[in-house]
Amino acid sequence: MKIPSIILAGGLGTRLKKISYEKPKSLMPLGKRVFIDFLIERLKKNKVNQIFISLQYKSELFIDHINKMDYGIDVVPIIEPKPLGTGGAISFVLRNTEIHSPFFVINGDTLSNIVLEKMYNKFKNSHFEAMIGLSLINNASRYGTIKEKNNIIYSFSEKSNSGKGWINNGYYIFKKELFQNQSGRFSLELDLFPKLISRSKLGSFKVNDDRFLDIGTPSDYKKLKNFIKDKK
Repeated sequence: MKIPSIILAGGLGTRLKKISYEKPKSLMPLGKRVFIDFLIERLKKNKVNQIFISLQYKSELFIDHINKMDYGIDVVPIIEPKPLGTGGAISFVLRNTEIHSPFFVINGDTLSNIVLEKMYNKFKNSHFEAMIGLSLINNASRYGTIKEKNNIIYSFSEKSNSGKGWINNGYYIFKKELFQNQSGRFSLELDLFPKLISRSKLGSFKVNDDRFLDIGTPSDYKKLKNFIKDKK
């Protein structure tokens, strides 16, 4: 499987600022490494052959870190001229590279046990134009839940919902054609996904027994640090 991936790592990390001192989320330390090192390692194990990292906020810190590392895989930083939103960031990367279709997109603050080759095969044999990885967690209140039937996503619930539910785990696959006529700032969640849902073209890929981890809040960061420590 030779499919390129885009990591979205241009966000401000607002909820982590109390402990990050304005360092980007993906560069938060975990033992002797930083978060993005673990994410790249997982993508490499999933046989991704090239990674583009979409950057904006404090991009120089990322570039300095990447230049010091030897990941054993091609990692290319792409810097947005200004914040473009999740969809705009992807579109900017596509306009400045020769990424073919389909391609993966991964949020720069989440880890999942997802098997991307299985996700790719399911997508390839479907009528979908995009697909979202879903993970089942016990408390979905911070994320909101996704409703689907027969692998077709039909709604996103608000973050106020509590209890167990399937959430967006931050792993996507897209057809490149979706972004051909897109430019400037736009959102996957607010602009692109509703259009796909209206045409039943947004698919789901459920990850059963997932060990979903993210780094979005101070409490989640602490849990992740403890998890990494225990794994060692």
